[in-house]
Amino acid sequence: MPQHFKVYDGAYPHFITCTIVHWIPVFCRDDYFRVLVDSMCYCIANKGLRVHGYVIMPNHIHVLCSQEEGRISDVIRDLKKHTSKQIARMLEDDGRTIWLIAMRRAAGASGGVKVWDEAFHPEQVHSRPFAEQKLEYIHRNPERAGYVIDPCEWKHSSAGLYYREQKSLVPVVPLEW
Repeated sequence: MPQHFKVYDGAYPHFITCTIVHWIPVFCRDDYFRVLVDSMCYCIANKGLRVHGYVIMPNHIHVLCSQEEGRISDVIRDLKKHTSKQIARMLEDDGRTIWLIAMRRAAGASGGVKVWDEAFHPEQVHSRPFAEQKLEYIHRNPERAGYVIDPCEWKHSSAGLYYREQKSLVPVVPLEW
């Protein structure tokens, strides 16, 4: 599938969305969320990823991020590759065979397991109003989905940090203008 969006300068913040194949709700327990949180933290500490806002939903993530050397695409590729292996192993251990069958079919002839859709739909943040709109979209996602009444209640998000100065599971660098 051709990607209609492209990272032109990854040093600038980008709004990205990564989805699990077939929108399977993989992030259904804390240990699955932890895989993604730990991987994001690793990319922050070791790959120059800067997260400005995020939410992890059961079947997708939204992240407003940048990368100090402009290599967002490389970091996201590595993050998805690493988490795919861990998630596939966990699904196998948990006996989630229907999900694994769907993911093997999505992988096609490669014979592997495809956890993430290929594209990540990067949109470069070009203005403060655009960034604010994307952050609100990110933070209100669990509320719109009916999981919480207050976005700050969703612990797998930076909403609490932005609106109540609560600690975030993923280190966040708020955008400055």
